[in-house]
Amino acid sequence: MAGIIIIMAGLLISTIDINAVVLCAYPEYEIIYDDLGLGEVIQKYVANNMLGDALRLDILPDILGYALMAVGAGMLIKYNKKFIRVYIPLAITAALYIFVDVSPFLYTGKNLIVYALAASFIQLLAELYMERRLIYTIADTTSDLPNERDTVLMKFGWVGSALCRAFLYFIVLVGLARWIIITYAAVQLGFMIFCLNRMFRCRHYLAVRN
Repeated sequence: MAGIIIIMAGLLISTIDINAVVLCAYPEYEIIYDDLGLGEVIQKYVANNMLGDALRLDILPDILGYALMAVGAGMLIKYNKKFIRVYIPLAITAALYIFVDVSPFLYTGKNLIVYALAASFIQLLAELYMERRLIYTIADTTSDLPNERDTVLMKFGWVGSALCRAFLYFIVLVGLARWIIITYAAVQLGFMIFCLNRMFRCRHYLAVRN
């Protein structure tokens, strides 16, 4: 049961992004105007909107959330061996998260735009895949007739959160209005809280079914 609570904390932390503390400024990016393949718009989207001008510290770091999910999944392996499958996409997600943050210090010009954009997109896919495995394995492990409604609603909450996260990726990339980004982030958080609420109700069925 403690494993589920730890996973819940990890999922909540990885959902909330409050990048309020500036650690250090990124090297200034210079637009490449004569690259027809890359284009000025894509360069501005990635350099200005996705990466920003500085490395910022998330008050609730995603890396902490990933670590908690890894610990929680490890505690639940005794109930279902499928939790082992979470670790590869989880490790990929964490590694790419760090890579994207430090990429402006490692690359410049076209390489920065290509590598950062590709890594961030793969990270999004890996994170969604990892969360799906985690949520659906918890649902399978706690599935019982009296608990069936909560497991279905838990999956529904996660699907809503995942769709919002995918939309947020592209909304942030193209630099839409701040209020639109905040609205989607709030809706995503609402879906995730709903998912976690149902997950909390499922925790008692862990011991019952196993």
